Amino acid sequence: MLKILIADDEAGIIQLIKKLISTEIDCEIVGETTDGMSALSMIEMTRPDIVITDIRMPGLNGIELIRETRKANIPVEFIIISGYKDFFYAQNAVKYGAADYLLKPIKADELNGALRRIGEKQGETEKIKSKIADMENAIAQSRIMKRKSFLASWARQLTEAAVAAPEKESGGFEEVFPVEPGIFAVLILKLDFDERVEEDFLMKNLEVLGDKYYRSICDICIDGESYSKGSRYYLLFHAKEQQMEEIIGRVKALMKDRITQYNMYRFNAAIGSIVKSANQINDAFSSADYAIMQRFQAGSGKLIVYDKAESSLIRAGIPGEIRQNMDRVLYSLDISAFHELFRKIYAEVCGQYHNNGYFIRNFLLESVCYIELRLHKDEEPADEHRVRNYREMLAEKIDFSCSVEEIYSTCLKCAVELMEQVKRERKEGISRPIKCMKNYIREHYAENLSLDEIVGSAELSNAYGSSIFKKETGMTITNYLIQVRMEEAQKLIRETSLTVNEIAYKVGYNDTRYFSKLFIKTVGIKPIDYRKFYN
Repeated sequence: MLKILIADDEAGIIQLIKKLISTEIDCEIVGETTDGMSALSMIEMTRPDIVITDIRMPGLNGIELIRETRKANIPVEFIIISGYKDFFYAQNAVKYGAADYLLKPIKADELNGALRRIGEKQGETEKIKSKIADMENAIAQSRIMKRKSFLASWARQLTEAAVAAPEKESGGFEEVFPVEPGIFAVLILKLDFDERVEEDFLMKNLEVLGDKYYRSICDICIDGESYSKGSRYYLLFHAKEQQMEEIIGRVKALMKDRITQYNMYRFNAAIGSIVKSANQINDAFSSADYAIMQRFQAGSGKLIVYDKAESSLIRAGIPGEIRQNMDRVLYSLDISAFHELFRKIYAEVCGQYHNNGYFIRNFLLESVCYIELRLHKDEEPADEHRVRNYREMLAEKIDFSCSVEEIYSTCLKCAVELMEQVKRERKEGISRPIKCMKNYIREHYAENLSLDEIVGSAELSNAYGSSIFKKETGMTITNYLIQVRMEEAQKLIRETSLTVNEIAYKVGYNDTRYFSKLFIKTVGIKPIDYRKFYN
C-alpha cells in the first residue's frame, strides 16, 4: 500500500486531490498540510512513499521541500503541482528528483497515471531489495555453514585413524573466520548420563547450554564458532593471549552456577592447548579432547585445562602380538574365547596407560575397527565408506560412556555384534554375488546406475541377480541403492555446506524434487529441515 502525503496552500485543492485518486489504487493518505515547514516535519514522522505538493507554498516551496528531504536522506517520491506560469520551476523540481509534475487544473487520469507509475517503480525497487536481502541472507548462512563445517571436520578427526588438518573447502578458513594477532583455543562441554532414552532431549538442549558459556566470554573474544554433536559442545574461540586467564576464570565461575535442567547430568568442561596459528587449530581440538577424556579421573563438575607436560598425544598402534591373537579368535568366531581375550587386552591397556580414558578409548576403538575390517577382509576392494561410517558410529557410542569400564563394555558389545553378524551371514549363506553387487553400488552410487551394470558386476543375468538379491537381503536392488544414497546424503547435509541441489547431484540425482521426495520418504523430514536440526 502506498502512503501519500498532500501539501498545498489551498485546502480545497487538497480535498480535490483526495477525490481524484482512483479507488483502484491501493493507498493511504497519511498526512495533509498547507505549508512547507510542516510538510517537512510530516515527512520525517510518517515516512510517506509519495508527496504530492504545490510548487508555491509558505515556509518552504516545493523545490526547497524536495531539497531538504534529499538532504535528510529520506526515500520519498515527489509529484509537483503547478500552474502554467510556474512551468520553469516545475522543470527545476524534476531536476532535483521529482518523479512527475502536473499542471493545474489537475486531471484525474494524469494524477492516477503518475501514482501508478510510481507504484510500479516502487514494486520493482522492493523486488530488487528483497532479492538483495535474500542474497545477503544466503551469503551469511553459507558463511555460517562453512565455519561449522570446519569445526565438524576437526571434531570428526579426533577419532579417525590418523590425525591431520582437515581439508579446506574452497575459500579457506580465514575467509570465513577473520584472523587477527592472538590465540585460538577450544572449549568442550560434555554431558554424561546413564539413560540413553534422554539422548534426544540432550542433543536439543546442549547447544542452549553451550551458547550460555559463549555469551559469558564473547565480549573478550575476537570471534568464536560452535558445533554440537552427540553429547559434546565444541567452541572454537579466537582472543588476545592476555585474555586467556580471564576466559578460564569466567568458565569456572559459570560452572559453579548449576543450571536446573542439567542437574540430572554429570557435567564437565575442558580447554585445550593455546595455539597461535589457524594451521594449528587441529592441535587445539586434539588437546581439548585429551583433557575432556580425563573427566573419569577428575570427577564431575570440573573444568580440565590441558597440561602439555602430562602426555604426548601420539596414538600407539595395536601391537602385532595382539593382532595375531585377535586374528586366531576371529577366524574361529569363538565368542567365548574373544570375551576372555578382550578382557585381557583391556586389563593390559589400563595398566599401561594408568586408566587414562583418552588412550584407553583410542586403543579399544582401534581394536574394534581392526576387528570390523578383518571380518570383512574377503570383500574386495575394501569398502572405505563402510569402514569410515562404522568408525564414526562406534566413536559416538563410546563417547556416551560414563566411565573407562563402560568404554570397555561398549567396545566389547560392538565387537561381539560384529562376530555374531558374520556367523549369521555364514549360516544363511549370503553369497559372493550379493557382496559384489553391494560393493559395486557403494562405489558407484553417485553415477547414473542401471540394473544391468549392478547385476553385471556379479556376472549374473538381470532376472537371476535381482531374484537372489531380494531373497538374501530382503530388499530390491533399487531400494538398496536408494538406502545407500540417502545415507550419504544425510552425511553430506550434516557435515558440509553444500546446497540441496549439489548434494542431490553428488549422490546420483539430477532431479532435486525427486531427490527431496525420496529423502522425505526415507528419513521422514525435508533435507532443509534435517540440516536445521543438526546445525
